[in-house]
Amino acid sequence: MNNNIKGICLFLGLIGIGYVALLIVVALLTGAKIIKSILFISIFSSFLISLGLTPQVKSRLLNYLKSLSYKQFV
Repeated sequence: MNNNIKGICLFLGLIGIGYVALLIVVALLTGAKIIKSILFISIFSSFLISLGLTPQVKSRLLNYLKSLSYKQFV
């Protein structure tokens, strides 16, 4: 995939994640029931972010997540 397209996917994915954070704040403050919208946008944004990442970065993130253990958080 072209590097420009990867950059656009990352950018749009991060904007989507920021929008989800804003929607969560609005939902908490107003009590609005927009759970379906939040889930859809977060899933789509995560997909865009995963498209934009290179395979090396994906493997490093997975290795990092696998190395985390419950004991580190307690």
